[in-house]
Amino acid sequence: MIDKALRFLTDELNTYLLNRAGGESSSPQEIVLTNVAKSNGDLAIPTEKLGLSLINIEEERVMKEQRSTYRNVNGDVETYNPEIKVNLYVLISANYINVTTASSYEEGLKQLSGVISFFQGKNVFVPDNSPTLDPSIQKLIVELYSFSFEQQYNFWSVVGAKYMPSVLYRVRLVSFQEKRILEQAGPVTQATIGLNNIL
Repeated sequence: MIDKALRFLTDELNTYLLNRAGGESSSPQEIVLTNVAKSNGDLAIPTEKLGLSLINIEEERVMKEQRSTYRNVNGDVETYNPEIKVNLYVLISANYINVTTASSYEEGLKQLSGVISFFQGKNVFVPDNSPTLDPSIQKLIVELYSFSFEQQYNFWSVVGAKYMPSVLYRVRLVSFQEKRILEQAGPVTQATIGLNNIL
C-alpha cells in the first residue's frame, strides 16, 4: 500500500513538472522514488534530480477505527481487527549540491518550487479527480509539514548526508485492513423477551 501511494505521487509530480517545463525536459523523470542516502553515507538521489523519500510512518490515532464487528454480504456477522490508518512523512530533496554552476543549483530550486506549487494546487487525491490512483487507496491528503532547525539538523545528521534543499510533506490516511476473520456468526433473526420475571 505504501509503495502504491508513493509511486502514484511520484508519477503525478513527474507529469506536472514535465508539463510545467513545456515538455522540453531532457528526461521524463525529474523526481525519483529513492532513499536519501546509501548505507555507506553516499547520496542515493541521482545528480540533478529530485528524490522522494519516505522518512517516517506514524499511526493516525485521531481517526482510529473502533468498530471490530461487520456484517458481510450474506448477513453474517464477522469480527476482525479494526483497520489501521497511517500518515507517511515524505521528504522531497533537490540533489544539486555537487553541481558547480549556479544555473544548475537554481534549476534544483525551480524544480522544488514546482513541487510546492503542485501540492498547493491539488493536495487531495481521490478516484474521482485522480483516475490513476490505485483502487485500494480511498483518499490521500498531502500537507506541508515544517521541520524546526533542530529537527532538520538531527535528521541530516542521522542520515549521514550533507543538507540538501528539501521540503517535507505529511501524506495522510493510508489504510490497512487485512480482514482476517477472528470470529464469525450467523445473523440475528429473532429476539425473545422473557416475561417470567416480570411482576
